[in-house]
Amino acid sequence: MLHHVKMDKRFWAEAAMTAVYVKNHLPSPKIPHKTPFEIVYNSKPSVKHMRGFGCHTYILTPKEKQLKRNPKARTGLILATKKCPRLTEFMTLKWGRRR
Repeated sequence: MLHHVKMDKRFWAEAAMTAVYVKNHLPSPKIPHKTPFEIVYNSKPSVKHMRGFGCHTYILTPKEKQLKRNPKARTGLILATKKCPRLTEFMTLKWGRRR
């Protein structure tokens, strides 16, 4: 995954967590017609919240921190998908900081 999106090796932990998260939401050949997520939570998983690892994104600046002369969003890269989109981890491109 890191090679595909041309990211540095320092993000291997985030790539591994994302790979495991996706794998747990996919059907397993050892468990017919079910995913590991279904076995644990007894409900079908949703993939609506998933975003691509390393994809470019726009990060909205909160209204209380917006200034008239500054842009309302910054560019960044998605590092980890969470169940709640507001908790998705990303890295800003300008400073290289994690948020």
